[in-house]
Amino acid sequence: MQKYRSDYGEPHADGSTHWFANWMDGPTLARINKCRIYGSSRRLAVYITGEPNTFFSIPAVTRCRGKRVPGYIISDDEGLIFRPMDSHKHLLEG
Repeated sequence: MQKYRSDYGEPHADGSTHWFANWMDGPTLARINKCRIYGSSRRLAVYITGEPNTFFSIPAVTRCRGKRVPGYIISDDEGLIFRPMDSHKHLLEG
């Protein structure tokens, strides 16, 4: 699932670790360990799957119960959070 390499990680106050790929243009977010999940108490590893398609969101994917769960990364007051697509939201409940 991981598209970009993870060269170094930075721990954040919310308990997650953001991993970056070190490119010539600067660091690019590649993975988030223990990422908060919107609408769930779970914390999962989330992998970045592409370039940001808007200023506010980054396409991403995680895996839960053996299923691939697509979604995107957004920012809130506490940091970055994974928001699953509505069609896959039921896989992360509970």
